Amino acid sequence: MSEKPFILDFDANQHAVLEPDHDQLPYHFHSRLLYAFVPKENIDRFLDEVPHKVLGTFDTISFQPSIYEINLNGQLLTLCQAPLGAPAATQLLDWLISYGVKQALAFGNAGALVDLPENTLLIPTRAIRDEGTSFHYAATGNIINLQLDFIKKIEKGVHKLNFKFDEITTWTTDGFFRETPKKVAQFKQLGAATVEMECSALAACAEFRKVDFAQLLFTADSLAKIDDYDERNWGDQSHNLGLEIGSRVLAMIAEK
Repeated sequence: MSEKPFILDFDANQHAVLEPDHDQLPYHFHSRLLYAFVPKENIDRFLDEVPHKVLGTFDTISFQPSIYEINLNGQLLTLCQAPLGAPAATQLLDWLISYGVKQALAFGNAGALVDLPENTLLIPTRAIRDEGTSFHYAATGNIINLQLDFIKKIEKGVHKLNFKFDEITTWTTDGFFRETPKKVAQFKQLGAATVEMECSALAACAEFRKVDFAQLLFTADSLAKIDDYDERNWGDQSHNLGLEIGSRVLAMIAEK
């Protein structure tokens, strides 16, 4: 038996035993997706303000989000709450892609590894792969480079809304409670400004399925001072703002 970890043995076969659309449901989602890592109550408040309807439901044993059509000034978008963590978030994204999504904009919170105020808007262009899911979608490597062409379209929209942001490298990890001092220092040295749990995996999935992907990150807790961790308010002020910015930016982009 090979000593190489199995997770490094990437299989590029496009077909799996269980395909994302194996259930053959009568769904067709709009091509532009806002993938929201926020609590359900924030989505409900947002839906109170925009015309919408339910397009379908994703059914798993512990998470059953509705998939919504939202209408922003005649632009029809797909909106779905995203689950925490790379495996669950990527499973759902892959399923959404199989039913029509072609451009995905995710948004959510990230821990700050450098001295940044809470709720600062950042756009990752690179993600360090410290999770397992991306290795099922992309060949072995330490970095996922996000799609700059799509990112530039997102950034153009953010500029039009007069919001400031910085481009960054993010560290994606599976181990929320294993962000040790050594690892924090290691990934800061590699240039990571934030830590979160999904970006590299979602980017790998999108690349594998040949769809557009970008992510907006808002700073939440701070790991900038390893000996003085500060959870702050977990970036909760950005939840509603992310829905507003993300939806309006997506509505500006031509449907693919």
